[in-house]
Amino acid sequence: MVVALEYMIENCDSETSANSRAYLKSITDLDFIICLFVVSRVFAILKPYTEKLQSKNCELTQCYDNIQDVATHLAELKYNEKKFDELINELDVFLHDNDITSTIPRTNKFQNVTDYLRHTYEIFVETTLSELDTRFSKHQKNIISIINLLPSTVIDKTLIDVNDIFEFYRSDLPSNNIDIVKAEFELWQHKWKKTPANERPSNIFTTLNVLLPIKSFFPNLNCLFEIFAILSVTVATAERSFSTMKRIKTTLRNSIGDKRLSDLALIHVHRDVANNLNVEHVIDMFSKNKRRINFVKP
Repeated sequence: MVVALEYMIENCDSETSANSRAYLKSITDLDFIICLFVVSRVFAILKPYTEKLQSKNCELTQCYDNIQDVATHLAELKYNEKKFDELINELDVFLHDNDITSTIPRTNKFQNVTDYLRHTYEIFVETTLSELDTRFSKHQKNIISIINLLPSTVIDKTLIDVNDIFEFYRSDLPSNNIDIVKAEFELWQHKWKKTPANERPSNIFTTLNVLLPIKSFFPNLNCLFEIFAILSVTVATAERSFSTMKRIKTTLRNSIGDKRLSDLALIHVHRDVANNLNVEHVIDMFSKNKRRINFVKP
């Protein structure tokens, strides 16, 4: 990018040259580069987690465990001198390779690049940890409750440990009689006490698969696990839907009807199904309609 901007400064018209010079000044500014390195280092850690959180099969317990892991790792990195020295070395190499001076502006309260980078790094990591805590803290109570019902942990629990979750979802359960729920919980405990520890499911989806043939014996627990299996961790699905709508309903096609829009949206969202459609069969179906359109050349 630096080479391209330098070329545009030398060879383009005055307006383009001026804009290129401004962009070049911005991206070669020490403040920008330090922030870029810090953000790149932290987001490199977060990237696989953000992708997993946006997937449709990410369950709540798995999400919470992953976030706890990444938060712990970031907190350790904040005071890891070895990792910080690596970041300093990478910054020095980058500045040298791109002929960028490491001069600190006089208005800056830090006297050298190392102190400036350390301050920025610690502040950004602290802010990221705070945002993670704010974003996922509301899941903590639900997570603790549902974990107490999982086969891998339920054998050591009492009804008091899970009473809050039963009360909160009481109106959604097949039975709101606490005696029935208590009996079901005790039967659930007894079932897994007889099962070896290495065969007890430790997540919601596996538990639901185990419950599938016996869910009539545990209707309330099955209902709770189904609720927690579909609880949204992020809003990625809704965002994907809006992005799909924007791609389909453009300004050039603004008068599209609701039915056609819905059909196109379904085809776009479920591309795996659409790719397996028999095109000849679809054309034959259209040809049977009153409005005959030639879809193929004679």
